[in-house]
Amino acid sequence: MSERVFTLDDLAGTDSMCVCLSCRLGAAFAQHLTGLRNGFPGQVTTLGHRGAGPERTAVPHLVALHLGEGHIDAVVWEEMTPGQLAAWLPYAEARARVPQLARRIPRLVAIRQALRSGTFTPTGEIAAALAAGRYPSFRFFVEHWPQINKEFSS
Repeated sequence: MSERVFTLDDLAGTDSMCVCLSCRLGAAFAQHLTGLRNGFPGQVTTLGHRGAGPERTAVPHLVALHLGEGHIDAVVWEEMTPGQLAAWLPYAEARARVPQLARRIPRLVAIRQALRSGTFTPTGEIAAALAAGRYPSFRFFVEHWPQINKEFSS
């Protein structure tokens, strides 16, 4: 699956509680995720200007936004219940990485930009996954973090 790149036109028609760019992007991204997640428990809930509720996890999603001649990376935060997090990331080891990587957004964005520009070319399983149509989403980083971090640091 190729990465969904949003444009400002995509944000103009969104139904958002707030008119700021971040909330409009969150609403557009929530619609996008809802369309992709068949059988996902509950609804996609983005955080907007609030934090995650009790017993819930704030999960960042790295979203590409087309502006002018290029792309920028933005973050949309989704609130997940334990059941939603387990459905989205079935492996406990990967779920345990979510809070750690959520604190490393600037590094994840730097890796995305390096992949996009061609200044970072991973090898092995990571390269195979990207060649097969995966893109560097937050989930991709969670699933491949130890290896991608090692290769990017080399």
